[in-house]
Amino acid sequence: MIIYTPNPLELLENKDASILINIKMPSGGSLNVEPLGYDQIRIVDIMSTDPMDFMNNKYQPGNVIKLKWEDIL
Repeated sequence: MIIYTPNPLELLENKDASILINIKMPSGGSLNVEPLGYDQIRIVDIMSTDPMDFMNNKYQPGNVIKLKWEDIL
């Protein structure tokens, strides 16, 4: 296979792949999040067919959510 790219080859080798977790939402959609610690997650992507999920500022990509025990249980 031959790859023609203006980018350095180091960018193609994604050795530092972050762990993504898929969280189901009550509306039927899902969030892809990455853990930041034992009590925080960062939203990476939102997948939903409900337009109101995209309008909710809490679920915007890049937001950090602090988890509580009530959220986990």
